[in-house]
Amino acid sequence: MSRPVRYIIKFGPDLFEEAPAEEFGNKAEGLATMAGLGIPVPPGFSLNVCVCEDYYNNGKKIPEYLPDLLNKNIAFIEKATGSGFGSSRRPLLISVRSGAPVSMPGIMDTLLNVGLNRETLRGLIFLTGNPRFAWDTYRRFMQNFGEIVFGQDPAVFQSLLLEKMKQEAVPDEVELDSGSLKELVSEYERVFFTGTGRRFPEDVYEQLILAVEGVIKSWHNPRAEAFRKIHTVGEARGTGVTVQAMVFGNMGSHSGAGVAFTRNPWQGDNELVVDFKFGAQGEDVVSGDQSATTQKELSSAMPGTFEELRKTAKKLEMHFRDMQDIEFTVQEGELYLLQTRSGKRSPYAALKIAVNMCQEGIISPADVMYMIRDIDIDAITLQRVKSKDYPVAIGIPASSGVASGKIVLSSQRAETEAKSGSDTILVRETASPDDLPGINVARGILTARGARTSHAAVVARQMGKICVVNCSTLEINASRHRCYLGGQELREGEIITIDGNSGMVYIGAVEVIDERPEDLVALVRSWENTIQM
Repeated sequence: MSRPVRYIIKFGPDLFEEAPAEEFGNKAEGLATMAGLGIPVPPGFSLNVCVCEDYYNNGKKIPEYLPDLLNKNIAFIEKATGSGFGSSRRPLLISVRSGAPVSMPGIMDTLLNVGLNRETLRGLIFLTGNPRFAWDTYRRFMQNFGEIVFGQDPAVFQSLLLEKMKQEAVPDEVELDSGSLKELVSEYERVFFTGTGRRFPEDVYEQLILAVEGVIKSWHNPRAEAFRKIHTVGEARGTGVTVQAMVFGNMGSHSGAGVAFTRNPWQGDNELVVDFKFGAQGEDVVSGDQSATTQKELSSAMPGTFEELRKTAKKLEMHFRDMQDIEFTVQEGELYLLQTRSGKRSPYAALKIAVNMCQEGIISPADVMYMIRDIDIDAITLQRVKSKDYPVAIGIPASSGVASGKIVLSSQRAETEAKSGSDTILVRETASPDDLPGINVARGILTARGARTSHAAVVARQMGKICVVNCSTLEINASRHRCYLGGQELREGEIITIDGNSGMVYIGAVEVIDERPEDLVALVRSWENTIQM
């Protein structure tokens, strides 16, 4: 007799419910585990993957049981936070996030700040005394919701934001004041009405249902289909959905959002690697659309918070016995973790991390063999630039090694060149998961903006691609099929070289030295022989 389906698991302070990844997704499993370890996690709940299955089996219609299920469990978050969903006095805002049983970084969709409308906006201003934060949160929600739920073009919203920044003569959106953000919201409302033919939804429960459906639909978006095809993920049933109380990295000067790797994912060194943006919400850093500061700036600005992050990262690594990829938010100095998972890493980093963790007593030699089971360690090489050539530009290295190839400015061009056998470097303003097909066939990727820990950089690293991000002197003119590096004009199809060790960019191909990690390979072979005896 089959056991009844458990549709929901809850997590939060002093609450741990087991959440197997195959039933609720990797994100839910990580959140539940962190809550059980006493790590600060905003309270929430996750829906079973079967809800996604039921949606598609039901002709892409919300299952009848779902609205009542959501309403009952929102009450759990309300009690845990002391806030009310739709309240005009203490409004509860929530995030709605995807979480498949297989790791698919940045491939599916997330909605933040669900529960905002004109009434709850006033409540948020009253509650925090911070109108700038409230209007910024509302304009973020309108763009996020319009794009994911109603399929609106994010470029329309983004152009209005850039125009407002230009009017106010500020280089970053975090410098826009409350008056400018309020005007921006009015412009966004007009864009939403023009594009959808309806006013922005005011009913917070309607927002919630639409957000959950938007996340479920993203299971079959083009980039998700492409990811599963490239990585031969054929057995995954669907995505879980996590509904969680919001914490706000855009609340003030001691707030922000970031991503941390417990070890360097491209060099394998035992160091905490952090990308953090002050005044940001979670998707700002991982989307790859914005640049970020590093662990050095975070530790200098908020030493206590950084030390808590460092200790938490080590605690998670010891618990999972593997390098972790962590997403976190700091709300006015308070640290909250939103996700932990085994981090994607380059083949060389995978070898070095496994060996180091064994030598540190965290894992056994047998565990090392399991961790590197899909890697041909005899094929791992470390490439370094030998040439004395002067670089034309420099960015931030995000995946070690050296790659030369033709400049291509789109994934489509990368795929076309690959069919003719040409090596390419995908050159983009910023990389997104939509570029996955191009990243898959290119030798490397170079971006003008973005962080080392963005989802696109993470995927590129796992695929063994060389990656340099945040090359500030890179300008792209896609309509003229050319770009500018350090002020020098280059046409699509010309050869460049990117050095993922230093971040330097060269015109033409340069001489490269290949080195092999002989000591690491020999050590692994000795352990392998011992295990087999």
